[in-house]
Amino acid sequence: MPRKVTPEQERERLYREEQTRNPAGNFNDNLNRTQAGTPNTSGMSIKEIGVLIIIILVIFIVYSIYKSL
Repeated sequence: MPRKVTPEQERERLYREEQTRNPAGNFNDNLNRTQAGTPNTSGMSIKEIGVLIIIILVIFIVYSIYKSL
């Protein structure tokens, strides 16, 4: 029985192929992502992104309280 490939697995396979064929393009993509300030969340679910946002908010609140003391 052939194994089904999920869209996420296919996306990852294509991304890896592109990295090996065109490393300069990969560098440019990563450079643009860092300048835009958007994290790579292509493999993360909604729950994981939500937890990440909550963690960042908690760290910010704790830092604000610590800074005001």
